[in-house]
Amino acid sequence: MTNHLPAAFKALWHELPLVAASGVLVCTATAVVVLLSPGISPLSVLLGAIVISPVWAGVIATTDAVVLKDRGGVPQLLRNLWKNSAAGLEVGIVPGLVVAVALVNWHVISPVFAVPFAISGCAGVLLLLASCYAFSLRVTSGLRGKRLWFTALHLVARAPMVPLGVLALAFVALLLGTSVTASLLLLAPGPVALFASAGTWMEKDALHR
Repeated sequence: MTNHLPAAFKALWHELPLVAASGVLVCTATAVVVLLSPGISPLSVLLGAIVISPVWAGVIATTDAVVLKDRGGVPQLLRNLWKNSAAGLEVGIVPGLVVAVALVNWHVISPVFAVPFAISGCAGVLLLLASCYAFSLRVTSGLRGKRLWFTALHLVARAPMVPLGVLALAFVALLLGTSVTASLLLLAPGPVALFASAGTWMEKDALHR
């Protein structure tokens, strides 16, 4: 299995402009969602999928190129944003819709909706974990549709610690950004994307051995 983590660690310094630009873009998209729909609700989740996912796809396409080919840079990021926005929306809308349905079921206080909430909640968690793999598989490998999600879910079953680690890193950065200094939020998306890319391609390589 090829270890892509050294390339990710190296890029934290050598691709510092890319890391900073990624943070600005992702945080700006997130701020738009928060401004339009504060809090966690079905609407905010769907807005997040529509607004943030295209940006995240461009960032992931660039960090994939960094860990696989040692080729990054801000110009490459801007090209990837334009090229992969539709693919990002295609990936992000799937878990976004399922999580939004789960939140609707959660807000409906009725025993009748307990089973739909449990099903949609579990499906939303699985798809959220799978999306940590799915963005790279879509924008770099070109997988789509059922094949994309079956492969991503297979990787989650095989290596759940990768998406859990990526989400934990994002959560810790969010906590530090809200409790210590907001500037940490600007620095977080780039490293999260780099390690998501590294983890995805390490497990993808292992899957085919």
